[in-house]
Amino acid sequence: MSNESIGSNELFLSDDKIFYTIEGEGEFIGQPSVFMRLSMCNLTCKGFASADSPHGCDSFVSWSIKNKMSFEEIVKFLEESGYKNHLLNGAIFKITGGEPLIQQTKLLRFIDYLFLRWSWVPRIDFETNATLKPSAKWLAGNIKATFTTSPKLSSNGDPDNKRYIPEVLEWHASKGSGFKFVIKTEKDMEEVLDKYVDCFDIAPGRVWLMPCCGSRQEHSEVSSMVAELAKKHYFNFSPRLQLVIWDKALKV
Repeated sequence: MSNESIGSNELFLSDDKIFYTIEGEGEFIGQPSVFMRLSMCNLTCKGFASADSPHGCDSFVSWSIKNKMSFEEIVKFLEESGYKNHLLNGAIFKITGGEPLIQQTKLLRFIDYLFLRWSWVPRIDFETNATLKPSAKWLAGNIKATFTTSPKLSSNGDPDNKRYIPEVLEWHASKGSGFKFVIKTEKDMEEVLDKYVDCFDIAPGRVWLMPCCGSRQEHSEVSSMVAELAKKHYFNFSPRLQLVIWDKALKV
């Protein structure tokens, strides 16, 4: 998962590449968003596999594909598609994956390039699994990005030393990032409380619980259980609107 095979002014994008939609999960749910989905991830989430999501990670089929695009090609697409205007009118520029911070160094260069072209930087929110520490540059100057973290519980199937990085979790807790947890069973709450909320003193209002599901049908089967847990612990409940509305996890 190295970036060494691509140039300093290029990024690896997923099969989805860049698309305009509404945010389907977490803190900014329902808000117009231009998604840029990057390739590669450092986790598998194989424990999330279900009949309707056989790979575990519902975006695996997209981020496992690498499309090399230059900064110029990305900006040209944003302009010609009309997405630049969406961003100018307040849509979130959602940088996601896979794990987008694998390409963090080049992403910072891309935002500098974007500023040189447009003289402004869109509102940026990252979707990250909170295993790679963000650069302080994301919070400085004209960027001031926000972070929606999705830390993976032991039910995701990856070993602790890959999915649970206390230094990174502490950074996000101290910066007020949102914490979104995929809930598979009620037992997951013990881990959410003990290893995250209590350990890093995360305020209940910064926590979102989301059903583990890969289709509209699976969403309807588990949502009530997750919503009751959110009520019990004073956390936020997050549906997955892309499944509720379109019954698709990708390209909507």
